[in-house]
Amino acid sequence: IFVNRSSLTPKIPRNIEKLVHLRYLNLSGQDIVQLSETLCELYILEKLDISYCMDLEELPEGIKKLINMRHLLNDGTDTLRYMVVGIGRLTGLRTLGEFHVSGGGGVDGRKACRLESLKNLEHLQVCGIRRLGDVSDVGEAKRLELDKKKYLSYLRLEFDKKKEGEETRKNEDDQLLLEALRPPLDLKKLEIRYYRGNTVFRSLLVQKLRAAASFGKMPSLEKLHIWGMKRVKKVGDEFLGVEIIIAFPKLKSLLIEDLLELEEWDYGITRTGNTVIDIMPRLSSFEIKWCPKLKALPDYIHQTTTLKELRILMCGLLKERYRKGKGQDWAKISHIPNIDIK
Repeated sequence: IFVNRSSLTPKIPRNIEKLVHLRYLNLSGQDIVQLSETLCELYILEKLDISYCMDLEELPEGIKKLINMRHLLNDGTDTLRYMVVGIGRLTGLRTLGEFHVSGGGGVDGRKACRLESLKNLEHLQVCGIRRLGDVSDVGEAKRLELDKKKYLSYLRLEFDKKKEGEETRKNEDDQLLLEALRPPLDLKKLEIRYYRGNTVFRSLLVQKLRAAASFGKMPSLEKLHIWGMKRVKKVGDEFLGVEIIIAFPKLKSLLIEDLLELEEWDYGITRTGNTVIDIMPRLSSFEIKWCPKLKALPDYIHQTTTLKELRILMCGLLKERYRKGKGQDWAKISHIPNIDIK
């Protein structure tokens, strides 16, 4: 069933609990503050879409009864104050659009689901986690055991930046928190937003690896989106990983956005022993924007033959360096079929 927002007074249909055979309910974009407990009588409901319900503050406590739920689509529910305890009991969930970490603020701790409760959702394939800046105990992130979620293919981690009027972040050391989260190696798409560490992933993904590891060792990753890392000044060898022959073997799409302090992107290692390291051999699309201090792109971007699309937006130094026909390094990228520099 789909509830159309175009109505002047959008409402959930009366007696909706009587639709006992309902499997899919779409309430996306509705002006809803709180979902009715009667929804929790839809025992065979498999998919609930409440995405972009921008006034929604709470989920019903009885949601734990919807044990057949497979997909909870709640992207864009920015006003959601916390996740109810019952979420941890929906062990069949494949999609959880956004898990909102509770930052206190008057929320009853008995009602709020802790981050580590996601450990029970063993079948998750798509998951977003927001407000990681409110995680006060790094141990809670470790107990989540993300690295053991063997079906997880898409993960979004948001270290939400401090908003006006909110308390100071409880965990300033995002580097330790990111390491504790340990995303699984077999991810196909990973997004990281608002990360405030000073270096990029020096010891990320330590599970099963005694040496430092990094994104380059994620063999299934196809899309990587890095966004809003305000303190990172340099991307270096730690981004690739050590003692590998191919870094990012399946990566096709790379988006780097809003790294305002990034100045240098270069790798000191280009070979392992006598073997040259192959970096992103399948990369076809690369976009970089709002990196005003970055001086140059790394050599492998210049040398790649697989890249079909290159976009450079709002990066003043790069714009001059790669200006068509005039920039000092225009010749290094002119072989790329589709180039957009603004």
